[in-house]
Amino acid sequence: MSAFPLRRLIPATILMFAVLILLLAFAVIKPYVGELLYQNMESSLRSTLNRLQGTTEYLLSKGDLEGVRREIAATSAHREVKHLLVVDAGGKVIASSRLAYVGRPLTELPLHYERSLIEEIRHGWAPAYHHQHDGENTIYGAAPFLYRDPGSGFRERQGMVMVEVNVDRTLSQVFHRLDQLFLWVGIIVIVLAALAWLLVERAVSRRLGQITRTVRGLAADDLSCRTGLEGRDELSQIGRILDQMAERLEQNRYQLLKANQQMENILRFIPSMVYIKDPDGHYRLVNERFIQVLGEPSEAGTTVFDVMPEPYASQIAARDREVLDEVEARQFQISFPVQDEMHNWFMVKFPLVDEAGQVYAICTVATDVTEQERNESLARIAQRIFEHTTEGIMITDADNRIVDVNPSLVEMTGYGRSALIGQSPAQQKSGRQDASFYQRMWEAVATRGKWNGELVNRRANGSLYPVRLSISTIIDRHGKLDGYIGIFQDITEEKQSERDLYQLAYHDTLTGLYNRTEFMRMVNDALCRGERYAESFGLLFIDLDLFKEVNDRFGHAAGDRLLCQVAERLRHSLRETDHAFRLGGDEFTVLLPQLKQDADLAVVAEKLVKQLHRPFRIDEQDVQIGCSIGVVSYPRDGIDRDTLLGHADAAMYFAKEQGRGRYAFFDPQINARNQRIMKIKAGLGQALVRDEISVVYQPRVTPDTAVVVGYEALLRWHSGELGAVSPAEFIPVAESTDALDQITDWLLRQVVRDLSSEVLSGKQISINLSPRQFQTGNWAEMLRTTIEQHHLLPEQFCIEVTESALVEDFNATAHQLEEMQALGVEVAIDDFGTGYSSLEYLKRLPIDYLKIDRSFVRDIETDADDRVIVETIIVLAHSLGLQVVAEGVETRAQADFLQARGCDELQGYLFSAPRPLSELGLQQVKM
Repeated sequence: MSAFPLRRLIPATILMFAVLILLLAFAVIKPYVGELLYQNMESSLRSTLNRLQGTTEYLLSKGDLEGVRREIAATSAHREVKHLLVVDAGGKVIASSRLAYVGRPLTELPLHYERSLIEEIRHGWAPAYHHQHDGENTIYGAAPFLYRDPGSGFRERQGMVMVEVNVDRTLSQVFHRLDQLFLWVGIIVIVLAALAWLLVERAVSRRLGQITRTVRGLAADDLSCRTGLEGRDELSQIGRILDQMAERLEQNRYQLLKANQQMENILRFIPSMVYIKDPDGHYRLVNERFIQVLGEPSEAGTTVFDVMPEPYASQIAARDREVLDEVEARQFQISFPVQDEMHNWFMVKFPLVDEAGQVYAICTVATDVTEQERNESLARIAQRIFEHTTEGIMITDADNRIVDVNPSLVEMTGYGRSALIGQSPAQQKSGRQDASFYQRMWEAVATRGKWNGELVNRRANGSLYPVRLSISTIIDRHGKLDGYIGIFQDITEEKQSERDLYQLAYHDTLTGLYNRTEFMRMVNDALCRGERYAESFGLLFIDLDLFKEVNDRFGHAAGDRLLCQVAERLRHSLRETDHAFRLGGDEFTVLLPQLKQDADLAVVAEKLVKQLHRPFRIDEQDVQIGCSIGVVSYPRDGIDRDTLLGHADAAMYFAKEQGRGRYAFFDPQINARNQRIMKIKAGLGQALVRDEISVVYQPRVTPDTAVVVGYEALLRWHSGELGAVSPAEFIPVAESTDALDQITDWLLRQVVRDLSSEVLSGKQISINLSPRQFQTGNWAEMLRTTIEQHHLLPEQFCIEVTESALVEDFNATAHQLEEMQALGVEVAIDDFGTGYSSLEYLKRLPIDYLKIDRSFVRDIETDADDRVIVETIIVLAHSLGLQVVAEGVETRAQADFLQARGCDELQGYLFSAPRPLSELGLQQVKM
């Protein structure tokens, strides 16, 4: 009850009284009234039965059955009567409130009376009653009566009058009126309670609420709360007293907060740690600086041993005991770590005493003097740096008069200290920088407070030297200009290093010529000048011939010396305005600016070809190489760098293919040829995947009987993009890529598969190997593996190699040919007579055949020289124990001539063109 608000008590009491009245009405009065009504209905039923009993006996005694029925109908008019029946002695209804029941047995009617009620009537003469609750709320009443039955000789028989009264029908009307009455009474009570609530709320509750809110606000430390009550009643007086008390509290708190704020500001912004400890050593008050350094102490009680390691904690605890014991202030200096770094602290400790003079706490002010000591140390270090640094330092006043210099500056300039102090720095001017340079320098110092740059100064002996100078302003504590500090760095060696780096960056380290980077830059400059001033220029692309052979024969060191001699000849063969470059390896270029006509290019190119064709002296031996040169000119052969270089490279390769040791100008046909070569190179990479490569066989026959003794396996390529491509085109391209090894490997595997056919059974198959393949792989080992895996005879294979393979690397080629011959594989020199092989090579090589090139066979009918050459080759081969095969035999006259000279085998279109395996047959040779 004490927790319930007083201003709510009276209205709540009224409401509770109203609820009690309603509960009493529904729980007590309504059941009581219902019981009275039931008793009244039962009494009325008794009187009705008594009346009907007498009336029925009387009317039936008169034989007036209709009168009985009229009486029954009149009595049934009452609302509470549900059923009214008159039953004869046989149980048949003779009169009823419902005509449908007349004449029917009582047992068939839908009534819910207890059967005991009928038995009670039959055995007694008193009326019987029964209250039916199951399914319906009704009262059954039955009374016997006597009548004379004419059908039985007017004997007296016992009948029965039965009445069913509906209790709910009667009570519902009464209860409905009672409910309406109780409802109105409840509404009136609630309205009265609400009116009482409003009156109490206005007179008492509102004021009590204001007082309560004010007290709660004050309790929540909101001293601005006021009741604002006016009047003479007790509640208003209490409100005014509360308002006065709140006013005084608010004034006192303002004074206290002001004092606390001042103290907090002092503790917050003071750079020292300030903290108070009780006599037991527990921290009771700390400022933010303490929390930053040592962390925030817990309320449970933190001591110095919790925030600081030993032995520093014990040292401070001993100082605290001294203050407590002597009750005097102490100041001292101590060091302890903060975040793993030692700090020096100046501490002042003094006791705090109460009014009784007892010490209740110790206050400590600790100032970190680490930075101050560090600054003093830095000042000493700065002085030592000033005195011993290698950079020269000059300090001037605001009028730019020298006030101090360090020894390094004295040594750098050559001026004595006394000759510099008080003078202007301008005495070091070299005259290399004009007045505008110094004006911009001092403007930068004035606007930005500093300047960095390079200039040339003069020493005391008059010599010049480059320096890197950094000037900064010196500002005093008032923000005014106090002077300037200049740091001088002698960069003589740095400048020399830059020149050396430039030499390394833009010159070839081996030959001293300009390198590729500088070449690209100069070509770009020439293109810009050509576009702006319509100036033409020429470009020579030089590739050394046979340089690889020199490397292989004499070694790379000798090759480097050869390149240096080539570079020297290029320098002496060009004008001062021309530029020579080494792009890398054995590739050089020459840029000829301000070209007037192509004849000038031809003259220079011819001169360079001659100069580089002369023998070079390497390791006490004369070495002869040569060069191939591609020539282009701007703007005829291109207007951009990449186009010019591409065309020059194409012209150089064209010159090399024409026989080396010459130069060639670029023309569109060369470009078209190179484009086709590029397509061939790209297509070769996918030719095997696309199944575009095939093999054909051309027979070798005996001259006298034309019997086939062997076949030469030849490659054919039918490109989906280019169509049929001649081996003369794609084989050289393949030799310059990785496709050659793949194609040759495929050829070898295909020949192995074809050897199982009947046509090639017992025949020797010749396979051509490129000179390059003797440098990149061991074909002897591959042949051995193939023969063993497929159980073949070594004599079924003949390896054909051109003379160029012997020239490029005789030792490597000879070694592999020896291994092949050791397996039992025969070896042939193909296209003999077109290369550079010597008789010494023929004597030393492990070969079995010489194949005369078709260029000699073609004209033996008309050219006496070719006939002599062919006869000589046959005689030479036979004298060395070699057999001779003539290629390109197309006429009978050629065959007869070769047969007459003792040629061992013939090969050519006279006998058969190269055919695929499916077209080979026994009758393939034309006779």
